[in-house]
Amino acid sequence: MTRRLQFAAAVLAASLACASCATEKQPPPPGTPVDGATGAAPGLGWTLSPSDLDVPDGQFRDPVRGSRTDSMQSGSITDGSTVVTLLGRPNGREYVDASLVGLDIADGAERWRVPADDVIGCGEEFVDGQIVCYRGSGSEILTVDGESGESTTRDAAFPITNLTTAGGHVYTSHAAADGDDKPTVSRGTADDLDADWSVQFDSANPQSVSTLHTENGIGLFDDDHGLFAFDLDTGDNLWSRTAPDCARSGTASLDGRVRVTRTDCSDPSSITGSEVVNTDGSVLAATDSVTVQQPTFDAPSEADPVLLGTGGYLPPNPDPVWTNDDLVWAVPADISGPAARFLETNGLAYAVAGSVALLRNNDTATESGIDLDTGSVLWSREAGRFAEVGALDGDVATLFGPEVLRGIDVRTGNTVWDIPTTALDDEGIDLQSWPMFDRVGADSIDTDSIYCRALSISILRKT
Repeated sequence: MTRRLQFAAAVLAASLACASCATEKQPPPPGTPVDGATGAAPGLGWTLSPSDLDVPDGQFRDPVRGSRTDSMQSGSITDGSTVVTLLGRPNGREYVDASLVGLDIADGAERWRVPADDVIGCGEEFVDGQIVCYRGSGSEILTVDGESGESTTRDAAFPITNLTTAGGHVYTSHAAADGDDKPTVSRGTADDLDADWSVQFDSANPQSVSTLHTENGIGLFDDDHGLFAFDLDTGDNLWSRTAPDCARSGTASLDGRVRVTRTDCSDPSSITGSEVVNTDGSVLAATDSVTVQQPTFDAPSEADPVLLGTGGYLPPNPDPVWTNDDLVWAVPADISGPAARFLETNGLAYAVAGSVALLRNNDTATESGIDLDTGSVLWSREAGRFAEVGALDGDVATLFGPEVLRGIDVRTGNTVWDIPTTALDDEGIDLQSWPMFDRVGADSIDTDSIYCRALSISILRKT
């Protein structure tokens, strides 16, 4: 865009002139209760709006998703000292005049700002004190030092299709080259992307769009037709699902188990069942039900049955120990075609929190909790504003959404604490944007948490 060079020059001049200055807004004392909060809610460390960072018409976005399109996903990356977010201006479906901004986690002071209009995405973790991103057409690596904001761009050894970071390493993937029919995943550093290893996978569709994940101790490469699990240390292929047993997607729970969606090899959109695969590649549970449960927060109790399809499975028993129709939409008789397929295949569980599955049914406007040990409904109530689970502390789950920030007891559904999100910013909220809630450093309520919305980024601290 024509504004990019002008904006980059302006941002560079501003960052050089004010590289170490703090924001004018003074943070409250650590742990100060949020206005209107109830129960044992965490206190406020600090909160900032785009206006506080001199972009009054801006919005915060997740650096992991980049700035090339307006992903509508807010978020940040942190090493426990610096919080990095993406700040820019929505312009239709574009996100322009974007910068990576580094904030001091102690008080919210701006440490640095780096132009980021052409960033495709960034790794979720710092590596050697830096965030690592890829930019342009995927042929460049950008690193930014978390303390100083010093940035470096270098050429990548190959055109990158995905980049992520985990455990101090940089993981990348690139499509099959001319004359080669295998996509490649590599591990290395920002300076040498394949310094540790490169592994090729026998993909049935090597030129297709792919995803790469390294969460929860296991690597997953998905090419929309096949799914490959690999060892993060060695790159060794642990197990795979390819023709004639194709898979469309896989997500790892907090214990490393992987939920796999099985598909028809000739039609990846046609679901044939699902399974849960253990870290050693053994199948813990499998079902031919077309209903797929895809909880965005998946922290199961090891002793309870595995949630899958429309029931709970207790390995090695291949049959469900219980089933519950509340796990799936009731498809009205007058609904058919793609709409009916969507309802049939998308389960209602949005979280697995220990021994409880949390469900939301927008058709009946209810939300409920199901005991995974018995399949019985623990509680049910009228659905509130849409939310997801961001953390679990015993039986207390932190729910977050565009208008929600509260803790509930998953076994009773009762609210334990609540924070009014309007207390964090008074500029309104775009309900099409999605916030992020994340613990800093460890999954413990004794550490800071980050709650990032389109119009505010806040640090929450235990009172």
